[in-house]
Amino acid sequence: MSQTDDKQAQFALSPEQQMALNQPLKDPSGVGEANQKFLDDVLSKIEKGTINLFSPLSLLNQAVYEKLSEQIQGKIDIDAVNLLAKLRDIKGLHDLGQTDSYQMENLVENVRLIKERIEAEAGDVFII
Repeated sequence: MSQTDDKQAQFALSPEQQMALNQPLKDPSGVGEANQKFLDDVLSKIEKGTINLFSPLSLLNQAVYEKLSEQIQGKIDIDAVNLLAKLRDIKGLHDLGQTDSYQMENLVENVRLIKERIEAEAGDVFII
């Protein structure tokens, strides 16, 4: 065995150790009340099929969106793609049972704040 192999073996982790390291840190206080309500609403819409995690159009309130200028629609299109990526991450954590992690809290807060920032300028353009 070479010195490189010895060093790698010295730092090798058991499958149990690797699994434990890959788990998001738990937040003892859980997800905050405002974020939990938002999370429940989003997950419900995903499960009902109202939100398609691979279709940015499914996030849009078409009646509001169509009244906006092309420039603002373009910005919202980009934001919708970014929001869907975060929603897929949220759904993935939820499916893994990691709803009480700091990672989940951060993702939900981030999505909620992005949505609120955009809607402050463009109106109620998202269905979430």
